[in-house]
Amino acid sequence: MLHFHLPPVLRRFQSRAYFRRISNETAWLIVIALMFPSALMPMASSVVRVASPLFRDTFSLSTEAVAWLSMSFTIPYMVLMPVYCRLSEMVGRRRLILAGSAVFIAGVLISMLSPTFAILMFGQAVQGFGVAGMMPLGMAYISAMFEKKERGKALGTWSSIGPTVAFVGPLLAGILTFAWGWRVTYLVPLVMGILSLVVVAKGIPAGYSNTQPRMWRQFDWLGVVLLAATMLTFFAFLSSRPITGVEPLRDLRLAGLMVLLSALFLWRELSAGNPFINLKLYRHRLFRIASLGAALRMMTMGGTGLLIPLFLADLYQVDGVLMGVMLMINPAAMSVMVRYGGQISDRWGSRRPLLMGFAAQLGILVVLFLLPAGTPLWMLGCVFAVHGLGVGTMLAALHRIALLEIDETEASVAAGMYTFVRFVGVAVGTSVAGVLYQYFMDRGFSTLASYQSAWLCFVVAALAGLVLAVMSGERRDGTA
Repeated sequence: MLHFHLPPVLRRFQSRAYFRRISNETAWLIVIALMFPSALMPMASSVVRVASPLFRDTFSLSTEAVAWLSMSFTIPYMVLMPVYCRLSEMVGRRRLILAGSAVFIAGVLISMLSPTFAILMFGQAVQGFGVAGMMPLGMAYISAMFEKKERGKALGTWSSIGPTVAFVGPLLAGILTFAWGWRVTYLVPLVMGILSLVVVAKGIPAGYSNTQPRMWRQFDWLGVVLLAATMLTFFAFLSSRPITGVEPLRDLRLAGLMVLLSALFLWRELSAGNPFINLKLYRHRLFRIASLGAALRMMTMGGTGLLIPLFLADLYQVDGVLMGVMLMINPAAMSVMVRYGGQISDRWGSRRPLLMGFAAQLGILVVLFLLPAGTPLWMLGCVFAVHGLGVGTMLAALHRIALLEIDETEASVAAGMYTFVRFVGVAVGTSVAGVLYQYFMDRGFSTLASYQSAWLCFVVAALAGLVLAVMSGERRDGTA
């Protein structure tokens, strides 16, 4: 059994030594168990994507308000990622994964039974609160169990669950939505949440984390509050019309508050003795590149993820089942490439898969802009498939280089910060997509032209990703 009060120097090596004692078979069984909680976020996302046209019609929402439904999940999800990782040092990773699964189940039930749009948003926020730690804690587990030469394969295998669930989820959600409406669709993530509780409780033995209960008193709670307030104010400023009634990026009150909160947050984290966001980790070149690259990748995915279901509903009038089929093409292609992308990065380094992925994103955005009215659905399906192959190729490469230079003792915190920045990209992309589409519609663009123009604006993110990919090389020994 692990002891709680080892000196810091000994604690640094205890987890590493413990994981070296477990067999390779046990390590891979833990990887499989970690896939279940990691599947909750893509499953919940599938429900919102498929049902977004119904949410819009049921509650008479603008596109910007539909984006806020997505962000009500994403904001607590991303803000609490680093918090979960810090808390794991106090209570252990396994306990947090179990607790998060239980909170997620509660959020699903609230959303399923919600009578108003406000309560639906609250339920989405509770879901985001519950699953915030699943991805960074899983990354930290795997990074501790596997040597660098095998880590890309392990991370690629674990990461494949996201695209796989995102492949199956839209079809299930589409069938349920078409037959019984959007409320019944929440049965799918509800069942997944219960499965996650059972599998983690049975499949991951206790005692794989070094816990330090006394850290509760030293935890940077003020930093957490300031970060949450800063993020909420930032997104309110970015898409202010549903919140304050002012045009996006025009509410100077929100702008001033955002600057003030950002300054207070940076001051707190730089001066605190034990900050929950360790800004010093950004001194590592590959960590900086991976974080920004992941944010850019997810920014484009967040934007297209909001617009594509609405596009299919508005221009093709697809029903729930066909919507599910169309939305499963991208993640299906992604799931094919995620594991191979990890093996490519193990063999040849990160640069090649990142170049391939960002080039695919750039090409697809241009194609979506150029597609004429009346483009057959099968052709759109091909476009979605190519996009999925591209973004799947670079996922494990980004995960791998994010922790390549990070000491094992800081892996949990670094994984939380990296995943947090990734999903800042999702929230920004979702918010910006809603604002852009509404902007073009308000200025008299046709429905098709509004979607096309919004997609074209995301070309900037893909180009910036290509530049980062060029800078992402590493030595043959796996160092920066």
